[in-house]
Amino acid sequence: MSNFYSRIPAIGSTLGTVFALTVATPLVVSLIAKFTLGGNKSAVPYAETYIHNSDTIVVPIPFITAITPEDKTFTSRAWFAGTAHTEVSTYSQIFFYSPKYKRYLAVISFIGGYNVTRRGVGKDAWKEDLEKQRLGIIYESKSISAYINKTQWQDPTYGTKDNPMPIFFKRALSGFECAGGVEDYIYIKPSVYKKFVELYLAHGLEPAEFDRLYGTDMRRLGLKD
Repeated sequence: MSNFYSRIPAIGSTLGTVFALTVATPLVVSLIAKFTLGGNKSAVPYAETYIHNSDTIVVPIPFITAITPEDKTFTSRAWFAGTAHTEVSTYSQIFFYSPKYKRYLAVISFIGGYNVTRRGVGKDAWKEDLEKQRLGIIYESKSISAYINKTQWQDPTYGTKDNPMPIFFKRALSGFECAGGVEDYIYIKPSVYKKFVELYLAHGLEPAEFDRLYGTDMRRLGLKD
């Protein structure tokens, strides 16, 4: 009997190791892969500064035929405990020309479980990726509010057909007056906006372009050697 009790700590340690390898580890790696791994990882710490130096604009939405969507997939891979873990996501851009601002704009979005809501109840409940509906929401909106980064907004190289100005959806301002239960679709939470900025800096901007725009500020803030 004494031998049995003396082995309890060892058993507990073994179970803890199994849990870490089979449950905790995949969860941790999944979170890391979604938000930091892949692309230009060194740009991610700048997200809060990018957001702080941003503003909100109101954007009228043109007719459907004037809107062009473009999707690109990217993957992130990490090795942990000898196991490769890969995440596949979609970088979505919704392009159109804005007569109000006399420049091309691109609504930035990411599909891959970054903006989800729970649907249904009980055993029939599921998680819906709201960004899969973002293009439809843009189509239906007469106008939206969106976040813009001031540095890019003031840079003359942004806003052309070849290099549209990136904007981040904030809220649909009209077009849904009679709809019910669509708040999740027509409003982006600040936490989701931050995730999108992190992903955009890592996967939407080329490292050389990021350094041109924000490298000096990164060094000033001590975020880059």
